[in-house]
Amino acid sequence: MDLTIFPPGQGSKLSVKDNQWLHFENRLTKLEKDFNKHHEVMNALKEVAEVKHLVRKAYSVNHPNHSISSSSSHLGKILKCNFNIQKVPEVDIQMLEVYRQLEFDNVDGGVWKQGWDLTYDEKQWHPNRKLKVFVVPHSHNDPGWLSTFEKYYTFQTQNILNTMVTKLAEDRRRKFIWAEISFFQLWWEDQSKITRNLVKRLIHDGQLEIVSGGWVMPDESISHWIPQLTQLTEGHQWLKYNLDYTPKSSWAIDPFGLSPTMPYLLKKAGLENILIQRVHYSVKKRLARQKQLEFRWRQLWDNDGSTEIFTHVMPFYSYDVPHTCGPDPKICCQFDFYRLQNFGLSCPWKIAPRAITKSNVAERAALLLDQYRKKAQLFKTDVVLAPLGDDFRYTHFTEWDAQYKNYQKLFDYMNQNQKLNVQIKFGTLSDYFDAIREKHNLNEFPTLSGDFFTYSDRDDHYWSGYYTTRPFHKRLDRVLLSLLRASEILTSIAWTKGNDNLVEGTLAQRLSKARMWHSLFQHHDGITGTARDEVVIDYAKKMIMALNNSAHVLQQSTVHLLKTPQESSVNIDAVYISLDESRLRHTSVGDKHVIILRDESPLKKVILYNSIPRQRTKVQTLVVSTPFVKVTDRMGQPVQCQLSPIWIGPAALTVARYELSFLVTVPGFDINLPKIPGFNQIQVVPNAQEFSITQRPELSASFGKSGLLKALRVSNTTVPIHLEFVKYGTRGTGKDKSGAYLFLPDKSEPDLVYIDNKCIIHLITGPIVSKVFVEFAHVRHTCILYNSPGSDGLGLHIHNEINISETQNYELAMRLSTDIASGDQFYTDLNGLNMIKRQRFPKLPTQGNYYPMAASTYIEDKRFRLTVVTAQPLGVSSMASGQIEIMQDRRLLQDDNRGLGQGITDNLLTNHIFMFVLEKKKSFCTASTPPTNHPSGVLSLYGHLASEELLHPIIAMHPHNSLPFNLNAHFSPLRYDFPADLSVVSFRVFPIPEGAGKGIGMVLHQAALDMCWNDNSYLRYFNVSESVEVDLTKFLNYIDDWVISKAPLTFHNVGPSLKSPIVNLCPHQILPVLFHKIQS
Repeated sequence: MDLTIFPPGQGSKLSVKDNQWLHFENRLTKLEKDFNKHHEVMNALKEVAEVKHLVRKAYSVNHPNHSISSSSSHLGKILKCNFNIQKVPEVDIQMLEVYRQLEFDNVDGGVWKQGWDLTYDEKQWHPNRKLKVFVVPHSHNDPGWLSTFEKYYTFQTQNILNTMVTKLAEDRRRKFIWAEISFFQLWWEDQSKITRNLVKRLIHDGQLEIVSGGWVMPDESISHWIPQLTQLTEGHQWLKYNLDYTPKSSWAIDPFGLSPTMPYLLKKAGLENILIQRVHYSVKKRLARQKQLEFRWRQLWDNDGSTEIFTHVMPFYSYDVPHTCGPDPKICCQFDFYRLQNFGLSCPWKIAPRAITKSNVAERAALLLDQYRKKAQLFKTDVVLAPLGDDFRYTHFTEWDAQYKNYQKLFDYMNQNQKLNVQIKFGTLSDYFDAIREKHNLNEFPTLSGDFFTYSDRDDHYWSGYYTTRPFHKRLDRVLLSLLRASEILTSIAWTKGNDNLVEGTLAQRLSKARMWHSLFQHHDGITGTARDEVVIDYAKKMIMALNNSAHVLQQSTVHLLKTPQESSVNIDAVYISLDESRLRHTSVGDKHVIILRDESPLKKVILYNSIPRQRTKVQTLVVSTPFVKVTDRMGQPVQCQLSPIWIGPAALTVARYELSFLVTVPGFDINLPKIPGFNQIQVVPNAQEFSITQRPELSASFGKSGLLKALRVSNTTVPIHLEFVKYGTRGTGKDKSGAYLFLPDKSEPDLVYIDNKCIIHLITGPIVSKVFVEFAHVRHTCILYNSPGSDGLGLHIHNEINISETQNYELAMRLSTDIASGDQFYTDLNGLNMIKRQRFPKLPTQGNYYPMAASTYIEDKRFRLTVVTAQPLGVSSMASGQIEIMQDRRLLQDDNRGLGQGITDNLLTNHIFMFVLEKKKSFCTASTPPTNHPSGVLSLYGHLASEELLHPIIAMHPHNSLPFNLNAHFSPLRYDFPADLSVVSFRVFPIPEGAGKGIGMVLHQAALDMCWNDNSYLRYFNVSESVEVDLTKFLNYIDDWVISKAPLTFHNVGPSLKSPIVNLCPHQILPVLFHKIQS
């Protein structure tokens, strides 16, 4: 392998000694310079770091590579944070505690089936205290569900937006809100300058409000927070540069459960209010009883409220008109004037709406006002929000007229009748929130922490099936996440070196399209797997195009950085380098590049790119055409390697391909031909025999007679970990059944998947890799240990190749059973950003105890912690003490009556990748462990590194044989390694708002880690400093003299320049900064 491109690297860097001296000298100079400006510097640091109130500790671990951060660099400075791992944040409502208290009894509440009979005293309103009602027209447009994104636009959405402009312009009293920028952007491209200016006027005048402003209304369960942020950024950027508009309020009426991650991102992006709808009906009832449907939602770890955002929960069953005016859907439906008899849509309650006339307006107004008054009883204020809309509403002029004209007659009557003591009008979402803020201090509202999973809309119908539905596409999402991010980072670095054509023209368009398509899939019917078959295919094809676009830009950036001489011309449409793994079809699980070595082509070079900002060591595996190979580094020195066969079936090998594994510390290596190592050890294990594999003295795995994991051994202690596969069926005839959304198993305890002890077990052992492979019905199961000092050596890797396409109403899960005394508690991640404590409740059915696992889960006791990290999102539970159960795939023959109208029978061969990290707790260590009553959890360092390893793997690439230029052997743009707990989430080129040219937006994230679980003998390979200080002018070549400014998380405007380039980050903190050149 001839070269490696990666941010940290060694290459032309200064030596470690020189690095340390330079860093120390810079620090001394800085201290001398700022000594007389001590207060000014401290204020700057406080401003940048969002300092709070906690004095932080710093961990410093010896590391062969100097890092940006070390404890000595603080020299007595105090960093204050709003996170204290040993302090339980105080809130009024903690959702786990609410779950402990709820009975989930589902009592029939009468007309409000999931509530109770609401009454009120008319005297509570009077001329000095009127009820204020905002009727908010809206149309929920799914960017793909029953039809594809483009079909929806062609046949429905463009008509909605066309008529919206006309009908709002007819009467300044009319209002409307819109959420999905993906549709709005498509429509905008077709509009004349006159229409565009009219839309801008409608927004300026407050008639039209863009809510949330994301590309889509994203799923909040299994989506990862990085693409969640990408889709939000895409929307906000579009709004800024086309409408000069920034959203103020968020609207999340359809995601199937809500996470605190989105409120955190929205808050950091500058939004002030959010509205949510799909919350468990028992939770809604509890909040409504206590008038707590409006609250200040804050992060689980927040001790001072700095992350909180004002939140409104819609109280009733749905966001449609029958369930939004008040508690009685039979009455509310009569005020959905699109259901007038001539439109063809009727009310299920058999009482049709009536057009408003002079003769019936008094009676109809009284009936509707009664519902508004009853709804008001559920809130602390005298302000009522009444949404007026549904899926794909307002497609035709007649519907606009029916709704707006009939409601205006009702408004006019109510407002003119002083005895009613009501002020009612059309409004936007922010009109409603502004009215609350005008009359109330937000401190009057309770604080809440936690999430709203798992969602149930009625009975025991828990929406936990979609956590796993169509896992093939969930895996594809994470592959695209990695490649798109990697391409953006490398393109941005290449741009800093003057390669302007990478961020302009067709290459910029390719990356933009890739972001749009990935963002589209974050839609709550996209990554969830809850769309029609043809729509899923369309999503998959778009993601394959996004992968290809990202790969093209990545290889172009690589060539621009490595070509010699630099003046060599590059064809921006040419492909000079191919990825090691590609997906040519929308059903492909990933095809590995085969390195063909022949007499006429005895030497091959491989490029390795590391998108993580620090040096990484790992075992790299490539596929070669011959066993007769050797590996050398770029200096020509041989590197130890291992060849392994590729099994194509039970006891069947291929002689055309072999796996070549070797340890790399990026930068890279060469492959050439002379030496001929053979296989180390290949076995077909005799029937009914137990065995073990090991790679490092600290870690080994034992297996039972069936070839499945039986135990892991760490630090001379063996922990039983029995791996098995289990299956669920669905309910019998006449009962509601599982489908795309719902998990409704036929019984609480699944059946074991029978595995014959006579099945063939394949075992490969060698100096670098040990591997166990076993195949049985529906699963090809592989366990791998690597002899690596990097993060890939931290645990046991699991690869499950799943194919259940021949089954019927079948749900397959992988279950781990241990003797870890975890009781009824376990932990899952929140969109890969934070960890939350879960509790198994016997009062809930199996499906109610399943939760989303976007990236990781763990169980623990006072001795051990078992963390499972995943490369794809799935559903997870702990159905018994010491147990982790992860759903693998599900195939359902029927619809579950949630609107999709089909089962899930398009299952594809799917590769699942996991890593099991078993850790022993340090003796007498409590400093970094949350108290037992803390509602959140914290990953260990190894858990964090393992998750990062799966999400952002080193990317291998293969240069084509005949290039029109030479390639340098390495490229290393970083001057220092970042510590292991500091991540560069994104690093991409943006246009500068209100300015000229472009800049680079960088988002940093400081992870919170529990350091009580780490093996000291392995820590020497990683650098960790909890209190991270970064000099933003020094970490990267080529940007020394650039201006560094504050920015919101979606970079829709530029804040003031940083007073000091040195920033400090607290655990959990996300910090966006914008680098831009000084304009001459």
